[in-house]
Amino acid sequence: MEISLAVALCLILASIISHEFKISSAVIEVMAGMALGFFIMDELHEADWLSYLSGIGVLALMFVAGFEIRVRELKKTWAPSLVIGLSSFFVPFTGIMLVVHFWLGLEWLSSILISVGLSTTSLALVYHLMRDHGLLSTREGQILFGAASIVDIISMLFLAIVLGEMGGGTMIFAVIFIACVFIIPPSAKWLFSRYVGTGSEPELRFLMVIIIGMSFMAESIGSIHPALIAFAMGVFMSRFIERNPKVKNKLMALVFSFFAPIFFLHSGTKIDVTNLDQSYILIFAVVFALATSLKFIGTYIPAKIYVKKMAAYSGKIFNFRLSFGIITANVGLEQGLISPGMFTVIMLVVIGSAAIPSLFLRNNDYVPDESDMKTIVLKK
Repeated sequence: MEISLAVALCLILASIISHEFKISSAVIEVMAGMALGFFIMDELHEADWLSYLSGIGVLALMFVAGFEIRVRELKKTWAPSLVIGLSSFFVPFTGIMLVVHFWLGLEWLSSILISVGLSTTSLALVYHLMRDHGLLSTREGQILFGAASIVDIISMLFLAIVLGEMGGGTMIFAVIFIACVFIIPPSAKWLFSRYVGTGSEPELRFLMVIIIGMSFMAESIGSIHPALIAFAMGVFMSRFIERNPKVKNKLMALVFSFFAPIFFLHSGTKIDVTNLDQSYILIFAVVFALATSLKFIGTYIPAKIYVKKMAAYSGKIFNFRLSFGIITANVGLEQGLISPGMFTVIMLVVIGSAAIPSLFLRNNDYVPDESDMKTIVLKK
């Protein structure tokens, strides 16, 4: 009970601090996890429920990330979005991969995994920030959101390649997955229309069963990491979810008020800064500078061509990593591809790269003024 109470208090305080200081709650939750791990690590090892709920949190986060990718809108701006997205991912990916492989002497597989985690962009944070600034209704905003979607898709493809194990089970699961893509949406449509507004929330229960059930089959039958399937299911369910805003709002509330915070807090408990010696501090400084600068450059240069006055803005917001970066670090640690020390370095880079842009973006000078907005608002 003491552990449960400590976790609950940390999650509540993280939400309050996040609101007061305008910093992503995920950053505060990871830091809260670090504090818990420092003071009561032995007790946390006995809290199996925390690890279990954290695992569900990963799947829920990846599902939500998947249905935030709007395929229909992406088709309208695919060319500029593709150019910006490719550059935003591959410029930092190439630089980080070469540095960690040749300087740190890590295996290529580990180097690729680290580079993926530090080259991604948090689609959720980009979406919410642009929505708050009223930019999603503009052509430039649609291009940037599409580019962030491209970065997420590329990240997932690379992660699938790194963690994938092709075999007979994979082919069997592929057949099952394709069948489910055609079966699940009509089933969900019938269930949602019949039981909408029911107090027991069968819609949410149905979605959670789909997320956990498909992920379980992926891991058991196809040897595929469940996070990949949760993301793919989110993409295929995106159009259906968008047509049911009430269900979407309920799911988002459940994920970001309960499952996601537990995942972020649990990830923070794995960070042990006491083991960081001078060599790891140097690695953190170099990797952080490399990741943030190359991400800015890789996004800014093509954005200067397509979105012009929003180029610097895009370079800053695309430095938000968070969810996917943290998930990648956890996967690498679980698979034995990165050491606990490198896990801590990656997590600190992700947290730092999420916190610093928040400070830079407090001024309003990066948002196009009213005259600019008149020229870029999409025509109905």
